Amino acid sequence: MSRWHILMFALVLAGSLGAMEPSSPVVQVGPNPSAVAFFETKIRPVFQEYCWKCHGNGKKHGGLKMDTLDGLLAGGNEGVALVPGDSSTGLLMKALRYESGDSDLDMPPKGKLPDAVISDIARWIDLGAPWPTGLPPAPLVPPPPPPPFLGRLHPAIVHLPITALVLAILTEFLRWWRGPDWRKASDLLIAAGALGAIAGVISGSSLEGGQDPRLLERHELLGWLALVGALSAGVLAVASRYAPGARRPLALVLVLTGALVILAGHLGGEMVHGPL
Repeated sequence: MSRWHILMFALVLAGSLGAMEPSSPVVQVGPNPSAVAFFETKIRPVFQEYCWKCHGNGKKHGGLKMDTLDGLLAGGNEGVALVPGDSSTGLLMKALRYESGDSDLDMPPKGKLPDAVISDIARWIDLGAPWPTGLPPAPLVPPPPPPPFLGRLHPAIVHLPITALVLAILTEFLRWWRGPDWRKASDLLIAAGALGAIAGVISGSSLEGGQDPRLLERHELLGWLALVGALSAGVLAVASRYAPGARRPLALVLVLTGALVILAGHLGGEMVHGPL
């Protein structure tokens, strides 16, 4: 074979190999409808039912917002919630698996989700946490009904026992310092505080849903303890008319009850307006 034939064979072979090479090593991937469908059917309904009451719709308990991907990527007060593509990183999966090491961080607080649901969320994160934009959340969960009339009055009613019992502490101190002339004012304020505490507990009991369960549990406990304290103060005030010695523990009971109603009011304000 002549040199000319060898050269022509080499040129043809090089051209063939060049034609087989891909023009670009980058593979262009378009929209992934299956990932979007997976999010809409498996992930968004779970977040909407179990998470958005406290971490969505304007609420950011613990500093975490979960009704947008940006909110999840930003994380909360305790750190990063998730890293797209790696379900082993971030606090979200630890909280869902009850592996956070802190019972206050385990979510949902009322009980662990089924293992299959947790696995779906882990798979969603491993897929890159696809979150379609431009699609409004489907109203899968109907909005809660408006609170009853008595429940709507609860924020106004609870100010009565707070004010009356705090003033009762002051008038009881004045009775001790300035004489028995302040006794009637103190007894009247104690009665108003006890009646207001009863009304506050009744009106608060008619409200349900939409609050952080942990804050709500503490708020209710403090409310009941404040009611017991207010009623105890009323009993001591009445008993002191017949047994003067019953007046001695009254000041202490009033101070403790006043502290309880103030703490209950603080938690109530935090549930309505968020962390202060």
